[in-house]
Amino acid sequence: MNIKELQSYFGEWNGLPDNRARALLFDDCGAYGNFGDLRLYSVFQPIVSRLDGHTAAHEALLRARNSRNVAVTPAAAFELPESSAAVVYLDRLCRMVHAVNFFHLGEQRGDLFLNVDFRHVLSVESGDHGRTMETLLGHCGLTPTQVVLEVIESHIDHLALLEQAILGYRRRGFRVAIDDFGAQDSNFDRLWRLTPDVVKIDRTLVVEATRNPRARRILPKIVDIIHELGATVVCEGIETCLQDELARDSGADLLQGFLYGRPSSLAAIDRRSDESVWPVFGEQVGSLPD
Repeated sequence: MNIKELQSYFGEWNGLPDNRARALLFDDCGAYGNFGDLRLYSVFQPIVSRLDGHTAAHEALLRARNSRNVAVTPAAAFELPESSAAVVYLDRLCRMVHAVNFFHLGEQRGDLFLNVDFRHVLSVESGDHGRTMETLLGHCGLTPTQVVLEVIESHIDHLALLEQAILGYRRRGFRVAIDDFGAQDSNFDRLWRLTPDVVKIDRTLVVEATRNPRARRILPKIVDIIHELGATVVCEGIETCLQDELARDSGADLLQGFLYGRPSSLAAIDRRSDESVWPVFGEQVGSLPD
């Protein structure tokens, strides 16, 4: 891992060398970032295999605190940048904090899912998506083939630019996931054009399937259609054994949610067993509606 090159990149942003207000830093707990008043940390949530319950990947999630040690939501953190350049910087800084920390989890932790802010996607020059990230990942000891980039396509009106971004990422070896599919304005027409590698089904579809027989019948059909596209399906937001049962019965490939593990720090993951995180179904509460 080339820590010096990583710190140099983030320390010299906007012509301000050694600017500690914007930097990639390290302590005994791993990597963290500074962005103005915020300190940026990583947590990781497991994504498990439907077949055996073992961890197939981790999604990196942002945790932030201000100078008063008050928690700041990721959404609030990303409201702070005042320019498109600052958005790109913050987005890259968060992903590199995650990447450095993920490297220390070891190869047995599977793939790394990273979120990409939609404004970053729109701001990068056409056809050049992923170039800087590929270089920065190399300094972290990771390769693009280990990374899945998550994009919420319903936030992006410029579909042609999103297509170009996905092609650019995939050309460099990244896989691309469409996140929160089924929420807001998501539709299959966009999937036909984007041909993502992974589709993450929004938890609202699974929750609705627990109480609505029609939704319960439709969920496996949605999964089948996504599989016809050649994409892997993740059911996210699974919190109960009943939701788990429906997600597995739908044919989804991977599962994610509090039922299998809450977002955890590096130290917490190191304490967690590598055994299957399969829940105990004997304690299921509730039943399917007629």
